[in-house]
Amino acid sequence: MLRIGYVFIFLLFVADAKNIEADYSVEFGIVGEIARVHATLTSNRKAYILDANVSAVGSIAKMVTDNLKERHISTGHVYKGILVTDTYQMIKSYGDYASTTIYTVKHRKKKVTRQHIKWEKGKKITDEKVTLGYYGTDDMMTLFLNLSKHIKDKNQSLNYRFSVVGADRRNGRVDVTIPSENALKQMKSLVGTGKKGDWYSKVVMHRKLYHSKKGELDVRIGKDNIVEKAVLKDLIFFGDVRIIRQ
Repeated sequence: MLRIGYVFIFLLFVADAKNIEADYSVEFGIVGEIARVHATLTSNRKAYILDANVSAVGSIAKMVTDNLKERHISTGHVYKGILVTDTYQMIKSYGDYASTTIYTVKHRKKKVTRQHIKWEKGKKITDEKVTLGYYGTDDMMTLFLNLSKHIKDKNQSLNYRFSVVGADRRNGRVDVTIPSENALKQMKSLVGTGKKGDWYSKVVMHRKLYHSKKGELDVRIGKDNIVEKAVLKDLIFFGDVRIIRQ
């Protein structure tokens, strides 16, 4: 099953806390569009809710993904303008299977638990709960919502490392790099030059996505801090995965 949702959800928004809606198209190599995503952010000074729905489109994508549908929900509180994850839930259905994964962040104890439940033809076949070996205050959606506050200088070439709830299973590691001048030229050939005020980053999720061993993406972010385009590169046989704001 293609991990459509995993790639996209990580890049949903890059914006200050407020009410936002966004739609994206996901394209795969020469196949073209394989998924669409609609996401909403509702927040105030105390709390937020992020809700995103992913669905495969087209006969080829539905066949390959077994008619994949996903929903990702992040809820939490707001501290000094930063979204802080309390729970992050991933709900999936494909073919005869359905699953939900719930991450709960215990901030006082600095611990994260993960509960995974799976059903086959309506019958529960898995119910596991574990305490993970890392702690993080960002999840796969809120990291990029908070990124403009995490990274002050978006033009200086530096590497940043984050622990992200729902990312790498071992340590939640995600690396974000602001490219050098030479790397930026190559990146623009993939994600476009954009408009004045756009900024760029390379994101490495340290897990296999499609045939990309490290899950490495080039990302262009608009001046309004919303992702405009992202490309998952170097996929053998299939070509790039492109995530494009509509």
